[in-house]
Amino acid sequence: MLYKIGGKRGRDRPQAKDPVIQALLKFLFKLMTILLLLMLVFKFVFGIYRVNDTAMVPNVNPGDLIFYYRLDKKYFVGDTVIYNFKGQTKLARIVALPGDKVDVDEHGLKVNGSRQYEPKIFKETQAFKDGVSFPLQLGTDEVFVLADNRDKAADSRLFGALKRSQISGKIFNLIRSRGI
Repeated sequence: MLYKIGGKRGRDRPQAKDPVIQALLKFLFKLMTILLLLMLVFKFVFGIYRVNDTAMVPNVNPGDLIFYYRLDKKYFVGDTVIYNFKGQTKLARIVALPGDKVDVDEHGLKVNGSRQYEPKIFKETQAFKDGVSFPLQLGTDEVFVLADNRDKAADSRLFGALKRSQISGKIFNLIRSRGI
C-alpha cells in the first residue's frame, strides 16, 4: 500500500488493533476451547451424578457427588455402578456376573450356591414379594445388582438382572456433601 506524502496520517494509514482487545479475544478463544473439551470429556468419558435417594445409605448418602467412568466395561463383584432404570438414575453394587446363579432366601444372598459375605451391608437381604423368582440364572450379558440399603432400595430383586447396556459407568470417586 502506498502512502501519500504530506497527506493526513490517520486516514491513509491502516489502524493497528488494540493489544488489550487482541489479548482478550485470545483468552476468550482459549477459554471456550477448554470448556468445549471439558464438556466432550464429561459427555463421553466421565460422568457426574448427585445422589438423591437413600438406596446406598450409609456408604453413599443423599447429596453426595459421584464421579463415574463410562468406558470401562469390565465389571467385577463389588464394583459400584450407576445405571438407568425406567428413566431414573440409580446406584448399586454388583453381586453376580454373567453366567452366575443367584438365590435370595430367608438366610440371605447366595451366588452359585455359596452364601455371600457382605461386610458393608447392615440389613438383611430378602426377596421382594412382587419381585423376581429365585433362583435366577444370569445370561451372558447380564449382571445382578443390589443396593446397600437393602430394605429401602429397588434393585435386581425387584426388576431382575441388568443388561450391560443399562449400566452408565463404574464409580471411581465420591465427594461427601457435608450438608451443603
